[in-house]
Amino acid sequence: MADYSNGNNGDLSGSDAKERGLNGSGPDTSHDFSADAIERIRTASTINMTPELFERLYLQPPTKVKGDLRKTFGNPTPLALTGFVIGLTPLSCQLMGWRGSGGLGSATIGVYYFIGGPCMWIGGLLEWFLGNTFSFVVFFFYGGIMFGWGATLHPFYNGAGAYGVDGTYRAGLAADGFWASLAFWPVAAGMISFVFMIGASRINAVFVMVFLSIGLGFLLLAAAFWEQALGDADMYDTLLQGGGGCWFVCSLCGWYLLFQQILDSVGFTLQLPVGDFSRFWARREGRVELVEPGAVA
Repeated sequence: MADYSNGNNGDLSGSDAKERGLNGSGPDTSHDFSADAIERIRTASTINMTPELFERLYLQPPTKVKGDLRKTFGNPTPLALTGFVIGLTPLSCQLMGWRGSGGLGSATIGVYYFIGGPCMWIGGLLEWFLGNTFSFVVFFFYGGIMFGWGATLHPFYNGAGAYGVDGTYRAGLAADGFWASLAFWPVAAGMISFVFMIGASRINAVFVMVFLSIGLGFLLLAAAFWEQALGDADMYDTLLQGGGGCWFVCSLCGWYLLFQQILDSVGFTLQLPVGDFSRFWARREGRVELVEPGAVA
């Protein structure tokens, strides 16, 4: 039987307790353990995001921004790309006249208003919140192109009516002045697309092809409108089909980028080649490497 004569009721003696640190005066390792555990957790949840990975996700070179929004919210780029390809693909097919289509894409005017334009504007706005300036400008601009294209085709806005004899939309479409004036819009859009192409040369080859093909498509479209104003219907059709072909190539590049983005977003290990250009450009200070906690490589 246990001997309780020492009055400790079976507890450790004072010297033993002091030696083992149970009386409050011994060494306290709880602080060291907590700091070490926190450091291990922080290290485990932090993955280096290389410039190449950042550009694959956001379609722009990495930049330093304040805040942790990139760690908190999802990547909006796939949403904007979805609106881009869903709006541009059927439009390009109609410009080429496939399966008897035509009408400058009037049949899909609802797509421009409720899918293409909104998805690109929402995605662009979220890119702005994340500090991705290039993606924000690109998506907002082409989202505006979608809305503008739909508004030009819609009789409600009657853009052509000012050129018609009786002020109606139908009469304006037959006026040479309408087509000659309309052509300046795709000229300007083509010019800004080539500016975007220069910016994309820091990102990847597929993105460069997007801007090259859409820019050429805009210029061919402008030439087609001027030929329509001159009354050359055959040349108008030829140039319109050429513009549609360029935009179809652009839409295929967009589909490729979207497919790559979707694979990356759900953790597929398959890495589709996009022709990364980051290795050929000397990064500015602060753009060499980003560390994003919780990022998935």
